[in-house]
Amino acid sequence: MSSNKTTSQLNQQDLSDNQELDRLFCDGISNKNIKQVMNCIWDSPDFIVVSADGQVSFGSENFRKINEEWFSQFENINLVIDEIRHIPVNEYVFAVGKATLEMTGKDGSKVKFNEIWTDVRKKINGRWVYLLDHAHALPPTG
Repeated sequence: MSSNKTTSQLNQQDLSDNQELDRLFCDGISNKNIKQVMNCIWDSPDFIVVSADGQVSFGSENFRKINEEWFSQFENINLVIDEIRHIPVNEYVFAVGKATLEMTGKDGSKVKFNEIWTDVRKKINGRWVYLLDHAHALPPTG
């Protein structure tokens, strides 16, 4: 039995909109702008986040609390997407990529790690939002 592998392509407008969503999310995290970050996610108790340490949380309000606490622990945060692939599936877009997260603690200590992540997006009320965000910290490279 053989299978044909095909990759669907997003139309140019949806690709551009999803790239803008990624940019806004990274900028919101990097600027510790909770309003901008929350604007990127589905405002629903069914929103799902799996954090880099494996914690699973449900709901946009839980996500807000997690990020507000995280933001308060660091003087600076910088999130950069290093690689990304957007895959359309019906009315959804699945994305997978790698990112680098650099943080400076209130005491001046620095933390840097790389993560691999997946998410699910959908256009709701005229704008693309994340329905699920899953990050996984990669082991340090030597």
